[in-house]
Parts: sequence; structure tokens; C-alpha cells
Amino acid sequence: MIRKTGAYLIVWISAVFFLQPPQARAQLILGQYEEEAPFGTWNTFAPARASSIGRGGTCFTLAADSSASLSNPALLLLLPRLTVMVNGSADYASFFKYSLVNTGVLGSNGNLSQTLYALDYSGISLHLGKWAYALTVSINELYNRPSAYAAYSAQETVLYSLSLTQTGILRSFNLSAAHSFNDWLSAGLGINFSVGDLERKMVEQWTQTGISITDRKTRDLKEFNLNGGLLVNLEDRVRLAAVFRAPCSRQSKNHSFLEYVAPAGPTDIQIEASSVDKVRQPLVLGLGASYKLLPNLWAALDLSYYNWSRYSVDYFGEDLERDFRDVLKVGAGLELQSFFRIFGQRIDFPVRLGLVYDPQPMRNPRSSYASFTVGGGIAWQNFKLDFGALVGREYGSGNNLAAGKFSMSLTFQL
Repeated sequence: MIRKTGAYLIVWISAVFFLQPPQARAQLILGQYEEEAPFGTWNTFAPARASSIGRGGTCFTLAADSSASLSNPALLLLLPRLTVMVNGSADYASFFKYSLVNTGVLGSNGNLSQTLYALDYSGISLHLGKWAYALTVSINELYNRPSAYAAYSAQETVLYSLSLTQTGILRSFNLSAAHSFNDWLSAGLGINFSVGDLERKMVEQWTQTGISITDRKTRDLKEFNLNGGLLVNLEDRVRLAAVFRAPCSRQSKNHSFLEYVAPAGPTDIQIEASSVDKVRQPLVLGLGASYKLLPNLWAALDLSYYNWSRYSVDYFGEDLERDFRDVLKVGAGLELQSFFRIFGQRIDFPVRLGLVYDPQPMRNPRSSYASFTVGGGIAWQNFKLDFGALVGREYGSGNNLAAGKFSMSLTFQL
């Protein structure tokens, strides 16, 4: 009887902390790494691929492949008749405060880091006269966190352990069309359907007694939104663009499972809960400009406004606190088009440089990433190989977080 009372007490404490996250976390604002926060940065509109990463993420007025459909579909009209592209990437980020880590339960001696590898994009585009079309599949957000593990040992025997893992992905399918009205004005519209999932799992174990507590939460995500843009081409030297991503509600089907197992009882107590909630995604507006400084040198600037103050999250019927502010992300870059000849064959090799200022939406602490980018490529006949790299550092939180990305793409074009 005492064992069962104790068991219920343990389950009750865990249930209060884990099954009711809004109340338990009311005094704790993680900001940069809330559970639903994307890996690296909150600002994920028009996720950059290899060519655009190299020039500071600029992608509103310059296009190298079908991924333009995710930023400004009007750019599809600048591409050849047919392009097919695949892209792979390695994303790096460091973490300090997230979930149970450095929030009063688990502590670390410094920042934790993680690198994720993915084939994150494939797409095809078709340019027919005054019309252009694209169909793409991409990974736009990842939700992974470094795994955490803590243990208490005596005489080289583990008596108690706690482990924490979180994984997740948001995959988007985009269908875009663009039309050229005349020599200087074109417009495009994209339809996006996204699906994904997020899982967080915590396991506590007492080795000698066999007692364990498992807390598992999952989210199944669905989202439908629109993106589009205008492109103005002035005398083939100046390009201006205006783009948008419409606000939308991301559906989140949530499920919570808590289990307490005590073999000596034997006791197996399970508590489950489920809900269908909404994550209201913000409006994004962008302006872009590029200028041909030399016949083979472009300079580009992109400004992206995120209406994060309208962002909100419902979770098991509760409105989670997200005290966010609107932010303006800035990307600037240069692209130099060079070539050489081998046995009469022309080989093109672009060189790219850029800078990115990426403020995060939290009001407290205010933080931003400043990044340097570099990229290049090689193109021969119908094939292009591009790469881009980003190295960034976060300022404002006092944790000196780092971010990095390396991306490579292969394009076939006719």
C-alpha cells in the first residue's frame, strides 16, 4: 500500500510537470529554443540553397535553379527551358538552454552542439514562353535537439539515469506558376502544403528497483499557405522584387503519453491525453534589389519582414506565452560570373560572397545572428554543381551560440 501511494505521488509530480506544460513553464521563457522552435533560427522563409547561401542568402531577384519557387516564383521566368535540381546540406547549431537542459533540471558545462545532414531539396521547373512552372519538395524546418543524458552512480554502478531526446521535421511540397506580362514585369504564385512531426521523449530509470517513468509527446503537423512575388527588370542592369508568404494556421495534432512502471508491484500506470491545436504562423514580406556592377558582377540585397508579434501557439487547449517582436532580416551578397576554356569547351565558375543579419523574435533576451557566407560552383554544358557555406555567431543572449550551414546542389538544365 505504501509503495502504491509513493508510486502515485511520483506519477502525480511528473504529470504536473510534463502533462501540463503551460502552467509548469509559465515562469520560464526559453525564447530561442522553445519546443517548437526550428533548428538554428526562427526565420525560415525561403530556405536558402547552395547558390543563394553563398551570396548572403539573397534569393528575391537572382535565380540559379527551381528553388526560386520558394522565395519569388516570378524568377522561374529567368531560368532555361528545363531545370532539375537536388540539394544536400549539413546544418550546425549550438544550444545552451532548451527543454530540461540548463533550466533547473539538467545542467551542462557549456554549449551543446549538433550537426544534421539531409537531402533537403529536389525540384523541377519548366519555362514555356511567357509562362513558367515548378514542382518541388523540400525540408524547410528541423526541430532536433542534442540528446541529453545524466546518471547517478555508486561504486561504478548506475543507480539512476535520465535521458532526453527531441527530433522533428517539416517537409513542404510546392507547386508554382509564373507569368511574364512584358519585357520588364513578371509575377508568380506558389501553393505550399507541408506535413511534419515532432517528438520529445524523456525516460527516468532507477536501476536497482527497475522503476521507470517514460514521458513522450508527439505533434503531427499540417500546414497550407501561399507565397508569391513580383519581379521588375530594368534595362537588364537593375532588378527589383516584392515577395510575400501569407499568414496561416499550422494544425498540430498533439498526443501525450506518460507511463510509470514498478515491477515489484507489479504496477503499470499509463496516462494519455490528446488535442488538436493551432500554431499561427506570421506574415512575411520581402523586398529585394540587385544591380549589375559589371557585365559579370551582380550585387544583391534582400530585406525580409517577419510579423512575429502575431505568432501564437495553442498546446493542449492552452495559449503558450510567446512574447515576440517583429523583426527585419537582412542579406547582402556579390556574385562574380567567370569562365575559362578547356579544349574549346567553356567552363563557368561563379564566385559568391555575402553577409546576413538575422535577428531572433524574442523580446527578452534580444539576440541576433551575424553570419558570413561564401560559395562557388562549376558549370559545363547541361550540368551545374554549386556549393555555399554560412558561418554565424549569436549576440545578445550571453551564451555565444553558433550556427553554420554547408549546402551543395547538382542541377541539370536544357
